[in-house]
Amino acid sequence: MGVTVAATAARFAEIKNHTHSSAAVFGYCLMVGNLGSITGNLLGSKFVRRLGTRRTAQTVVFGVASSQIAYGFLNQIWQIPIVAFVAGLTYAIMNIACNSQGSMIQERMGRSVFPSFHGAWSIGAASASLVAGLLAKHVSVEWHLLGNSLIGLFGCIAVSRALLPREIDRQDVELNAEVKHDERLPAPINKYLWWVSIGSLLAIISEVSVGDWSSIYLKDDLQIPLGLNTLGYTCFVLAQISGRFAVGKLIDKHGIPKVIKIGGLLGGFGYLAGILFANTLRTSHHYLALIVICIAYFILGIGVSPMPPSYASVAGSIPGVPTARALMRLGLISSVGFLIGRFIISSLAGLFGLPIALLFPACALIGSGLLANRLNTSHLK
Repeated sequence: MGVTVAATAARFAEIKNHTHSSAAVFGYCLMVGNLGSITGNLLGSKFVRRLGTRRTAQTVVFGVASSQIAYGFLNQIWQIPIVAFVAGLTYAIMNIACNSQGSMIQERMGRSVFPSFHGAWSIGAASASLVAGLLAKHVSVEWHLLGNSLIGLFGCIAVSRALLPREIDRQDVELNAEVKHDERLPAPINKYLWWVSIGSLLAIISEVSVGDWSSIYLKDDLQIPLGLNTLGYTCFVLAQISGRFAVGKLIDKHGIPKVIKIGGLLGGFGYLAGILFANTLRTSHHYLALIVICIAYFILGIGVSPMPPSYASVAGSIPGVPTARALMRLGLISSVGFLIGRFIISSLAGLFGLPIALLFPACALIGSGLLANRLNTSHLK
């Protein structure tokens, strides 16, 4: 999945230019993808109950791959929101299925392995981003995304055969049947999920903004040539890889709240400082600005690396609530919040320019770190 979506993010600057849209309009069009995510999260739990997590992943991956291929062939502004909606819809359902699998595997292993699954995603994303940078000057975005998405599609189909069977889904529901799908969540669990979801959406604003804007920011604002403008995203996902494969042991030793707090503050303040410094250098020292912003993206990647797997792990392990239902609720609230976040970034880009707008996701990650204390399970009582 990392391979499938990362190549598109790395070439967003070209996709934006093909549609002749401004940064603000392009951002508003991408916001429709969040409406797709909201819809996908509303439907995802139903898909999982009907088909099981493995079959859901095997089915929905066709929609994910098709939407990424379509991005390469866009040439009109009105086409962007349609493709973004389908991409958000299918990826949200795929996310519920895969994260449910990860949560169930982690419960059976009895230790923190969720971050390593997200680390595998980052390996795919880093690989696709590096290839995108090498191919940008030689292969058109249309044919690159077509080939890349087909690789991701057939790869997902091949490895999905090894996912947990549907019987494990049924066992998970039976073990966590205290709150049925059609019953309201108890007040303490409901409140706890809200805090988990708010922290998650703040982290997602930071993470996804890199894919949305990094290649555009480097090319249009820092004046970095095509191909090299993918380095920011590449540095970010390389940091994610190292962070996600190392963070499991840290979580087992120190707990999720402390790891998230340190990650949010380190990543947020590092990214904030990097953007401010790079903006002062962009008019006279383009390549020094590139080095600075790549370091900032690396720090951001380290800081955000524990966030998605940790929040999914927390939500998926709430006693008495089926994993898929908790993850659906987490994803739904996060998608609604990120819709607002994407609107804010796009509006700030239109009013003040992209360099100023990117300060917002940096502050969002700091906010996620500050909310980490709310993840203590004592709040469930």
